[in-house]
Amino acid sequence: MLIPSLAIILLVVVTLYSAIVSFRQRPEGESASWIFPDRTKAPVRIFVGIATLLLLVGIGAWFRTNAPSIDSTKSAPRSWRFLIPEGYTGWVHVEFEIPGAPALPAEDGQTVLKIPASGTLKTSSPEQYGWARDNYFFYSNDGVRPIADSGPERLIWGKLNGQASGSSGKRAYEEFFVGTEQQFRSQIDGTKSKN
Repeated sequence: MLIPSLAIILLVVVTLYSAIVSFRQRPEGESASWIFPDRTKAPVRIFVGIATLLLLVGIGAWFRTNAPSIDSTKSAPRSWRFLIPEGYTGWVHVEFEIPGAPALPAEDGQTVLKIPASGTLKTSSPEQYGWARDNYFFYSNDGVRPIADSGPERLIWGKLNGQASGSSGKRAYEEFFVGTEQQFRSQIDGTKSKN
């Protein structure tokens, strides 16, 4: 993979250099550049310029679609469905990559995170980063009902993710608060006063 990448980089550098050299002003008496002899007509120069531009755009598009990303598992968009116990108020905490914990199931193209009554879910699945299309629901024996995560009826607050270090190494986590804005603010104020 290294040699083809180096060849492409060399091709781009040579193309850019020749484009710059061909459009600079020549002092009088100097011979024509090696890319365009004196008798080269304007349409040919325009064609070469457009072909160079198309080549660069094509190389850029190829790299965007085919080149491996630094960490492709962390850049994929995610779609999660959080199922929270009916009537739950407080912080929801999800810990990822816990050895021996169950993996997160998928349903209808969404990863399902069923939060237990404790508010803490541990899973062996890795954290996913990127554009999030998360949905929130309260669940009970009667079924599920949606939870507003925006607008005046909003009940989801303070969503964040990060890494924590412990005796078993680094662990990724995600957390958010479920409740009214007033409940969320009092939780934040209570946390600040303890520190």
